Amino acid sequence: MIKEFQYYLNSNLAKKASPDKGEAEALVKKAAGRLDFSIKARELNENTAPYIFEDVYECLREAAQSLMSLKGYKPYSHEALISFLKEFFDFSESDIASFNRYRILRNKTVYRGEKISAEICKEALNFLLKFLPELKNSFNKLSR
Repeated sequence: MIKEFQYYLNSNLAKKASPDKGEAEALVKKAAGRLDFSIKARELNENTAPYIFEDVYECLREAAQSLMSLKGYKPYSHEALISFLKEFFDFSESDIASFNRYRILRNKTVYRGEKISAEICKEALNFLLKFLPELKNSFNKLSR
């Protein structure tokens, strides 16, 4: 369960830092590049799904972390990142829940070797294609 952002600050799972526009811009560019060169460039099937899924999640994480950089925070936990989005932005509860679900699934694939089906990967990719523009829009508003 995602806790209040203050919990992650108190637990040193996120830290206050100076806003870093350069880092933020690099992260959002990396997310866009990952989408173009790593995700869209590969055919999605049962064999490629676990790898594409990991890149889908990383793309989301990089774009979300760019917002933290703009506001002057550093995450040391993926949960802290999602808590930050929930607390500081008005993304829908369903989008936050989806992002968190993909965080949990990504953790299972990376650390437990669990498989991700092409169907789940396609669902995550559709979420990315919907949510990434929302993250970028928030980025553009903050970076003005």
